[in-house]
Amino acid sequence: MEGRQAAASSERLCELPSAGTRACASQCATSPGQTGDPSRRLRTYCLVTLTVCSPARTPAALAYARRQKAPMLGLLTLPIELLRLAFYAFQGLVDALRARNRLRCEFTVLINASRDAVWRLGTADRCVLDGPPTIEMSSERVPDSPDLWLTRITVGGQPQSQIVSYELERDESKGILRMRLVAHPLSKPPEGGRDVESGIIVEATPEGTALTMFNELTVRSFRDRIIYPVAPRRMGNLIKQQCEKDAGTHSRLAALGNHGLLLSAVALLSFCYLFGWKLGLLLSIVIVIHEAGHVAAMLMAGVGVRGIYLIPFFGGAAVPRTAYRTEGRLGFIALMGPGLSLIPTLGLFALYRSTGDIQLRQAMEMFAVVNAANLLPIYPLDGGMILNALIGSVSRKSALIVGWIGVLVGLGLAIYFQSFLIGIPFLLFALQRYLSGGQTLELERLSIGSGLALALASIATFILYVVVITSMIPAARI
Repeated sequence: MEGRQAAASSERLCELPSAGTRACASQCATSPGQTGDPSRRLRTYCLVTLTVCSPARTPAALAYARRQKAPMLGLLTLPIELLRLAFYAFQGLVDALRARNRLRCEFTVLINASRDAVWRLGTADRCVLDGPPTIEMSSERVPDSPDLWLTRITVGGQPQSQIVSYELERDESKGILRMRLVAHPLSKPPEGGRDVESGIIVEATPEGTALTMFNELTVRSFRDRIIYPVAPRRMGNLIKQQCEKDAGTHSRLAALGNHGLLLSAVALLSFCYLFGWKLGLLLSIVIVIHEAGHVAAMLMAGVGVRGIYLIPFFGGAAVPRTAYRTEGRLGFIALMGPGLSLIPTLGLFALYRSTGDIQLRQAMEMFAVVNAANLLPIYPLDGGMILNALIGSVSRKSALIVGWIGVLVGLGLAIYFQSFLIGIPFLLFALQRYLSGGQTLELERLSIGSGLALALASIATFILYVVVITSMIPAARI
């Protein structure tokens, strides 16, 4: 039940803010229509394309995912979140030096909704918290063990964990639910001997309903000292947001700040600031069409869509409604962003060949380089996600290693281009992967035939973009 889910899952929600917390700016030396050194122009494009990622690039919440919806307020609170993580890391270091290994974390939030409404949300068999990130939780009894409950948690469309627990106390009149996690073959990742006790307390007050979330555990790694204090705060705020949204009492100002249209408008302004209004508008169109390809694939795969968003200085995000479940869906959805964009790219290529219009060449160049860069096998770009789906179908451990290599390559590119702003997202990816421990549920694996088809389609799409790009280099030298 969701109260059980909320208590059981709070310690697992250790991801950083989603794609909305990733913001990077590209330093532009030339623009598509300028003449000069073609390699310099392509280098400029690469700075832009590093900001455009797929809808499924994070292992969990996206974690930080694109993950995933990217609200304006999430961008503004990123520095606060990072400072809070730094505080927990410092506090964890002090506790480690004092050999304090039994940790209790607690967070209380005031919710502008009735006590019954909060309790009902806390005891539903299945619920979806809109987030960000979007969290889906469901509980069912473990077969042949009626006292045990299996809670499945999905974050940002990706299966995150399975938790087996039993209730220690459940009293609706007092608003108390306590449960303990147990070691069980169905638990993924394993419980690890942490002896975790979690729970919620719901109390009516004159100001509203007070929800307290807590967990207590035996620390097994330094990572535990950071993620477990974060978890009750994260889950408590998400439940508050959902309850107030359902009750119609949520902050109108916060709703406006989180509105995707406002975020996209700010993103458009950021692109215009970087590249001028013409190229900024063109880049926005390229990103929207790219994300539309992901959306089309999501609808075809049956995972549903929450929306498309532009992200300031970064790119765009297509947010799934439900989990991908299979590596095939993940790879197909990642490929369809660049795949659909082939249609306007080749159309512009043909028109430019017949007319020689410089503006058509600019548009075609932008489409080609943005999408080709996304197909590079660098996590968390589309190509990196496709590679992860292929390798993950053989070895999940190898896929995690490849993901880390992709993040390090991204950091290397940031150093090469001498841009801290490009390096910031990859630093956040690295931090997220460390905090999550690289632990996610394995998706259903690709068959040999499906994997071969995905690989060949990806390579063919990349080659077509490369052909278009290289055909423009001689034209740029004329």
